[in-house]
Amino acid sequence: MGTKGHLIATRFFSSTNASSYDRIVKLTTLFRDSSWKKQMMKLMDGKNKRILDLACGTGILSSFIHDRSASSKIIGTDLTFEYLKLAKNRQSYALLTNSLAEFLPYKDESFDVIISSYLVKYAQLSTMVREHWRVLRKGGIIIVHDFTYPDTKIMRILWHFYFQILTELGRVISSWRYVFSNLDKLIQLNPWVNNLVSELDMVGFTSISKKYYTCGTSAIVYAKK
Repeated sequence: MGTKGHLIATRFFSSTNASSYDRIVKLTTLFRDSSWKKQMMKLMDGKNKRILDLACGTGILSSFIHDRSASSKIIGTDLTFEYLKLAKNRQSYALLTNSLAEFLPYKDESFDVIISSYLVKYAQLSTMVREHWRVLRKGGIIIVHDFTYPDTKIMRILWHFYFQILTELGRVISSWRYVFSNLDKLIQLNPWVNNLVSELDMVGFTSISKKYYTCGTSAIVYAKK
């Protein structure tokens, strides 16, 4: 069953913008995306055998995972079929599936790592975290990354100015118009970091940590089963 977050995601990501996604991510994060993904990789030990790349999109994260843990078996899943077709071209995945983050088509205790970038703001957290617990093996870890609304006044001023620029850019790049006009509101109204930490703790995850990056505009949450 879809949620409001899923409906937003289907409007954000579609066949009309799949081919330009990689370039847009680089440009709109001011080339910080790769830096954040490298920070995610530092939380892996390089020996993880089965890794779920959740909301894998076009597969950008898979190359970072492969560099960190070349012997791993990477499984990717995403809501948007057109993005999965592009992920398949990267040839990093042992398997790709089309599914929701809250309802995964995998057996219990299937993975050593669940990792995701730019997913959590769309997800129904309580259901997703329970599903994480189900498909993770004992000792398995989750690594979650997404945008966050900064705390400081100066960064919020810069944040709003930047999204004004993106909104104007959306008038030129029509396939990203809806995203550029609505992403800032989604991030502002979604305090996902603390909500996710709370859900992880309630389900039984341990070693939970959160860390902010790039002046509070991005965060990574880690937890262990």
